[in-house]
Amino acid sequence: MAFRSVTLVLFATFLCAATEAPPPPPVLQPYIKDGKFDPGDYGWLRGRFQDASAEEAAAYEAFLQWSQQCWTTAHDELRANLAAEGYPDAKVDNVNAAPLLCRTVASQPMITDNSSFKMFERELATATPVALAYVTAARNADEAARPRSKDLASELKARTVGEQTIRMGLTWAMREDSDFPEMSPLARAIVRAHIGLAMAEYDHANTEWLKSVVAENGWPKISEVGEDASGAAWLLVQHADADPVFQLRALNLMEPLVAQKEVSARDYAYLTDRIALKLTGKQRYGTQYQCVDGAYAPLPIADEAAVERLREEAGMESLAENAARMQASYGRC
Repeated sequence: MAFRSVTLVLFATFLCAATEAPPPPPVLQPYIKDGKFDPGDYGWLRGRFQDASAEEAAAYEAFLQWSQQCWTTAHDELRANLAAEGYPDAKVDNVNAAPLLCRTVASQPMITDNSSFKMFERELATATPVALAYVTAARNADEAARPRSKDLASELKARTVGEQTIRMGLTWAMREDSDFPEMSPLARAIVRAHIGLAMAEYDHANTEWLKSVVAENGWPKISEVGEDASGAAWLLVQHADADPVFQLRALNLMEPLVAQKEVSARDYAYLTDRIALKLTGKQRYGTQYQCVDGAYAPLPIADEAAVERLREEAGMESLAENAARMQASYGRC
């Protein structure tokens, strides 16, 4: 699947100018320092609970309006940008394309019982030490992995350490058969929210860094940085889901390099599907999955008759083999 190229001039515009978050409401301001969000005691959520005062409920309503403005503005801009590239019907409603502040604030726990904020605080006291311990461990691993040399290959590989460690934590917190500490579903959800927030921060930082690298040097080639670092570059852009325009441009840069053996065909296939689902709602290689009755099943595929051949050409196992591997690795979804 070939996608229309994003021009260098247009890409430079996106590199320099991105949607900014609207001014946050007063209830959020104590939790924002130097532009970064820390959920802290989650006091900004008090108005969501049934025992909230009228003032707290009004503050929460202002927060909801701010959040909606974040997403609406960002998605309007994203649709316009993709329409300019020939994709007026891009399926971006579920794309987390809002500014980082909006996305990190949105990383809040799923609350199924909103009867009492005091109840929530009790669960928060249990969950927070576990969450912060893991997030701190991931940050320490990230810092320890930073290369002494500043060559691109070393930097690319080092960039994946933090984001992969934090994703391992999210898997750990989600799997029912893991050695995750025994706690209530709400406490577990709070841990996942903390880890999800950290993941958004890693992905944002890596995306902005990789955009600057690609703008200056083009897409990292295997002959220039080696297979491992080339794969690391792909992993970073694969997780740049908040910036589909950059993902599209990266795919266009990678496409001619596949035939030259300068980019992995498998990596190209995975990024193709990641973008195709956003643009058309269907994927080509069947690499992106959903959960159906506890089992992994591919999201909609454009050409069911051709998918196994395309996977083989890209050096991938069959759909059935891949689903079995995922089930063995991650357990029931």
